[in-house]
Amino acid sequence: MKMSKKTAMITSFTVGIMLFATTAFAEVTSKSGYEQFKDSVKYSAESFTNKLSNYTIDMSFVLKDNGKIIASQNSVNKYDLKKNACENTTITTEGKRKTETIYYRDKNGYVNYNSNDDIYYIVEQDNSKEGFWIKNPFKEKEAEDLEKIADALIGNLKDSVIVSENNDNSKEISVSLSEAQIPSLINAVVSYQIKSHFLWQRNSNTDDNLLPKITKDVFIKEAKGKTIVDKNGLIQNALGTGVLYGKDDKGSEHNLTFEFLFKVSNINSTVVNKPDTSGKKVEKSKAFSDPSTSLKPELYIGTYKNNIIIEKDGKYQKIGERIVEVEKIDKNTALGRYHEEYLKGYEEYLSNAKDFKFEAKFQEYPYNGEFNKIGGSADNNTSGYFGLDPYSASIQFTFKQTDTRIYNSQFQRVFD
Repeated sequence: MKMSKKTAMITSFTVGIMLFATTAFAEVTSKSGYEQFKDSVKYSAESFTNKLSNYTIDMSFVLKDNGKIIASQNSVNKYDLKKNACENTTITTEGKRKTETIYYRDKNGYVNYNSNDDIYYIVEQDNSKEGFWIKNPFKEKEAEDLEKIADALIGNLKDSVIVSENNDNSKEISVSLSEAQIPSLINAVVSYQIKSHFLWQRNSNTDDNLLPKITKDVFIKEAKGKTIVDKNGLIQNALGTGVLYGKDDKGSEHNLTFEFLFKVSNINSTVVNKPDTSGKKVEKSKAFSDPSTSLKPELYIGTYKNNIIIEKDGKYQKIGERIVEVEKIDKNTALGRYHEEYLKGYEEYLSNAKDFKFEAKFQEYPYNGEFNKIGGSADNNTSGYFGLDPYSASIQFTFKQTDTRIYNSQFQRVFD
C-alpha cells in the first residue's frame, strides 16, 4: 500500500510544522512549565508504547492554499498492545480524488486495502513472538542528539507559551508565534526543504498540481498550537496551525495553511477489529521470508571478480580485474584476500595495485559489515564494507575511499 507523492509531501510538511510547534512548546515555557510539559511528552510516549492496554488516536490535517482547501486527511487509529494488534482507517482527499486505505495487523499477519484497486491484500505471517512494533522515540539512541538540534533551532522563545491548570488538575499549554518571532534558522531550513522538493518533483497529475510550486521568498508567517494534558501527564489532544508564505515561478503569492488535530480516546476500552472481507475481492499470500535468515555463509567461500574499467578514446575499456577470495566465513566474520591484476599494456597501474588480507565483522544486518586490512595500518584504501547477496551467488565489496575510476561494488562468483 503506497502513499502518493502528494500525500507524502503534505504529511511531511504537516509533521514538520507540528514538530516545530511541539518542540517550541517544550523549549519556550518557563522553567517549571518546560519541565512539566517535557515530562508529559515522555510519559505519553512511554504510555502509548508500553503502559496502556489499548487506545484510539484520531488524527486529521487540512492543507489550504490562499484559503481554499486543496487536500485533507482523516484517520482513526486503534491499537491494542496486549494483543499486538492495530486497525488504521484513513480517508485522504486530494482535489477531486478521495482514497480510503485500511491497514490491520495482528499476531497472524496483515490486511492492506486501498480503494484505488479495491482489493484486500491478506498476508499470513506469525507475529506472535514480536512485541509492540511502535517504539518509544525517547529510548532511541539518537534522541539526545536530536533534542540538542531542536534546542538550537528553536532559540529563545521562553515568553511565548501560556501554561494554565484547570479545575480537574489537567493542564493547557498554548503557544502563538508571529512572523517576527520565528527564528531565522527555522525559516532557512523550511525554505531549503520546500525549494529542494520542487526541484525534483515533476508530476503532471492535475490533482497534484493543485499544490503550488513555491520556489522563492519562503518563510513561516505564523505558528500556533495548544495541547491538553491530563492530571497524570498523558496528552489528551493537540491542535496546531501554521501558515507558510511563498511565491511561485510566476511571482504569484501563496499562503499555505496547515491545520492539524490529534485526539486520544477510549483508553483501555478500545476494541481492534479485523476488516470484514466477506464478498470482497481478496488476494492472499504468505509472508515474504528474508533469505538472509536462512542463508548458509559457508556456500560463499570461493573467488569473486569484477572488471576494472576506464574511459579512454571515447569508449570504455577493460584494463584488469578486481579479485576477492573469501577463504573463511561464519555468522560473525569473514576472512579473505583482495588483489588487482592488470592486462598487458596497462602495467603503469601496477605500482598502485592493491593486494591485502582482510577481515570483515558482521554487524546488525545479517552478513553485512565493515572490513579492515589484516596486519599493518589500515586506511580508507584498505577498509570498507563487505556483504553477501542472499539473492545470488555474489558479494558486495566497496572501499571507503572513492575510486577515481569506474567502480562496481558487486563481485560475481568464479566457477571452475
